[in-house]
Amino acid sequence: MKYSLIYPNKKGFCDPDIASELAIKAEEAGFSTFLIWDHYGMPDGPDTVDAWCMLSYVAARTSKIQIGTCVTPIPFRPPAQLAKIVSTVDILSKGRTILGVGAGWHQPEFDAYSVWDSTSVRVDKTIEGIELIDKLWTSETVDHQGQYFVSKEAELEPKPVTQPRPPMWFGVKGPRMMKLAAQYGAAWIPTMISPEEYKEGIQRFSELKQELGKSSDVHGAIQIYEPPQTTDEALRDINSYAEAGCQEYGIVWSYPESEGVKRVEWIANDIMPAF
Repeated sequence: MKYSLIYPNKKGFCDPDIASELAIKAEEAGFSTFLIWDHYGMPDGPDTVDAWCMLSYVAARTSKIQIGTCVTPIPFRPPAQLAKIVSTVDILSKGRTILGVGAGWHQPEFDAYSVWDSTSVRVDKTIEGIELIDKLWTSETVDHQGQYFVSKEAELEPKPVTQPRPPMWFGVKGPRMMKLAAQYGAAWIPTMISPEEYKEGIQRFSELKQELGKSSDVHGAIQIYEPPQTTDEALRDINSYAEAGCQEYGIVWSYPESEGVKRVEWIANDIMPAF
């Protein structure tokens, strides 16, 4: 079992020192990844920091832990611009960057900073956006004339350090998005579903990859929004997801900011050795 520390970019967590301290401690403790929510507004208020700017800051203060988003709403930004942003963070982190992929769910932040569409259109934009991002990361010159996005003679240089592309982790459940995850995804990371649902989902992810002629081996992760508070609860919860096929347990930092180092040490000392 691997572990992710998932950092909420919301009120109380916009301080770069808190983020970097937790990322450094997580790296020292043996966490595999440090992921940040990617929002410009949350239901509990507008206080947020740009996730990719914060990841650049974290990249400069760590050296081994993978960093990324959980997850980026692809229709929120122009995908060609996002491709450049992620590539830059991958260069700054020397190849440690993960692009988390979703279609977006919080309408007020889209209304304020982007364009809100129906679920179907947001999924359409996500599919086309990921196709364009992949082209920019892997091709010398890109001419793209799609339904929603256009790029003329685009040359994304320098390319990401990670070849052929930075890994994409998909926080999705719908059938069209699961197919996209099977095509491009390095991992599946749903949020707060039961172990029973998880087992079905990871099996479906594997089957879809096989249908595309890809390896059936998959990396399964999970985002736990309300993490267990005691060692016994944590051991039971992690074991239930491990039996369902999960390989990386992602803990959203829902504890008080002041408890950061103590909580990471608790997980490292009392939870990790059991698995």
